[in-house]
Amino acid sequence: MVSHGRNGRIRVNIPTRTLSVPGPAPARAGLIANPLLRKRLRQVALLAAMLISGGLMIFPREPLLLLVLVACFAVKNPLEMFRAEFAGIWLLLLAVAAVVLIGGESFQPLPMVTRYANFAAGLALLVVYVDERRSTLADDLYWILKLMAFQAILTPVVVILFSRYFTTFEVNDTLYHTLFYVFTYHEFLDFGLLFKRPDGFFFEPGVFQIYLNTFLFICLFVRRQRLSDIGLAALAVVATQSTTGAVILVLQFAAAYLRWLKTANRSQKLGVFVFVPIMLLPLAGYMTYNVTEKFYGVMSGSAEAREYDLRTGLRVTMEKPLTGIGFDYEKYFDVAGRVGYREADLSRENITERNNTNGLVVLLFSVGIPLALVFFYGTLRQRLFSPRWLFGALIVLSLVSESLSLSPFVLMITFSGLLIAPRRVRALIPGRDRGAASLRPA
Repeated sequence: MVSHGRNGRIRVNIPTRTLSVPGPAPARAGLIANPLLRKRLRQVALLAAMLISGGLMIFPREPLLLLVLVACFAVKNPLEMFRAEFAGIWLLLLAVAAVVLIGGESFQPLPMVTRYANFAAGLALLVVYVDERRSTLADDLYWILKLMAFQAILTPVVVILFSRYFTTFEVNDTLYHTLFYVFTYHEFLDFGLLFKRPDGFFFEPGVFQIYLNTFLFICLFVRRQRLSDIGLAALAVVATQSTTGAVILVLQFAAAYLRWLKTANRSQKLGVFVFVPIMLLPLAGYMTYNVTEKFYGVMSGSAEAREYDLRTGLRVTMEKPLTGIGFDYEKYFDVAGRVGYREADLSRENITERNNTNGLVVLLFSVGIPLALVFFYGTLRQRLFSPRWLFGALIVLSLVSESLSLSPFVLMITFSGLLIAPRRVRALIPGRDRGAASLRPA
């Protein structure tokens, strides 16, 4: 608008508009606004979820589950889990309830409540990270897992130097040795090994290696590569002496090697092509030795137990391939007693009281083949880490020897692969733009 001032000059008045930047929708906001406090709450929730997902039984599960939910919902509103992007997950959980009721032939209140509490914790964790950049989860995990890597490496050394100060405690007939519940191990064989296998805060090294290999993945593929971190992570995995961990370790370095070949210039490619395989030879040798010992050496009993779990689990699955037998382990013991693998060189007591350690077949005989395939698909298609296929393979391979497929940390990863893409939500629901930033790339 044009006007004349008192001195005769022309004055132009330009109307102004106030630009408001939309903040988070009220439904998305949590109770806590401080960024640092939000990060610490996310880390508390992650650590609690990890302790539920394979932690020692000295850590009570119920308070840990409550801690996960409280920490997550302080960061994000619980109503967020009912967004349209989560519809596929809710349909899966409804289908699970239906097949469990059919396959279990009765209502199983305690197993159902336990499993659905884990489902809720996995969903709560996913809600926290669904609108964050992919690097946020890796950043939150970094220091937790780095401290665990030091814990893994130091445990065998501390045992040698200060073994007289270790105390013992027993969980499910297994005797653990510990110093301040930080440096913990248990004997696998009647004769002692010089270098003890660290348990960390978990019930065995096979679980510990999952999180240590996750740390290696973050160091290789997510964060800026630092040789000190990569070396620390690799040495920590080696310290667990886990066969599955060794295989995943070599797989990750092989994938990183191929990626380096693609991105390096001509002179760098020559160095990478020649020297990296030489550096990887010790890792390949370690993996070969570990696998040989587990199948043919003094630790061959471990391979026999894994074979029993695989064969028995598959036979139980084929009793009810479409619906599974439900979550009640008493039902599993009953069916396994009738159709289980008989040729295993295991004691009768070990067979009759043994929980199945193969997380893949546990899913198969619990919810049936069709729904188990949906869980596997979600895990391989996970959206929390990139390369997606590699991290999904890391988790699936780990589940071969650990029954953690229905634990909160793994469920968060699995559920992320079942999210409906925001563009599909907008196509189905015109005018809807929420969730457009879901799991944004870093």
